[in-house]
Order: sequence, then C-alpha cells, then structure tokens
Amino acid sequence: MDLAIVVLKTGQTLIAATDQLEYEPKVHLLCPCVISGKQKVVLTRWPEHTPDEHILLQSDILLTMCEPTEAVAEAYTNKFSKQISEARKKAEPIVLNEDNIPTEPDDEYEPKYIEDPIY
Repeated sequence: MDLAIVVLKTGQTLIAATDQLEYEPKVHLLCPCVISGKQKVVLTRWPEHTPDEHILLQSDILLTMCEPTEAVAEAYTNKFSKQISEARKKAEPIVLNEDNIPTEPDDEYEPKYIEDPIY
C-alpha cells in the first residue's frame, strides 16, 4: 500500500494508504481522511458516520492522485500506523495447493475435479 493524496471530482482532498486495482472499483483506500487546515494539518475520517476502514472508489469520481507533503504524510502515519502495518501483513498472497488447503479438523479434502486422460 502506498500513501497518496486523492482528489475527488467533488473537490474533496483525501489522504489514504492506497492500492490501485486492475478492475473497477479502481482504488482501494485504507483509513481515508479529508485534509483541512492551512497552518495546522487536520485529518477528518471519510466518509463520515461509518466505522469502515476499507473504502473502494470507482474511477469516475477520481480527479487525480499524487504524493503527499512530508507534514501531511507524517500526520497520517502517526494517526494510522497500526492499521497500515496490519494491512501490509494481510496483503501477502498465499498460493493454495493440495498440501495447504485450509480445512476443518474433521474434514477430508476431496478434489472437486476430474482429470481427462491425455491422448
């Protein structure tokens, strides 16, 4: 996840840890905040009235994305460093094969495919 400023077509400027996705919705935001204040950086959770930390955005509402200044990046990191580090840990891909299929203790793994003979 990369830290980025996200400017929406509505005029709102957000900061969030972001992942750009291959398909719509195009952007995954972690703990997005509206940036306000000229002298002192003020971060307000966005969207309001929800405890959700993971927000998906469609590309048609994005105006641009860019790098934050050091002051804004530091304010965000101080506020959300725990959530960002947890998201990075969970983002590691896992390749499943017959040796590491997660199952219940009493379940037996049975492949659900039939192999065709090769001619």
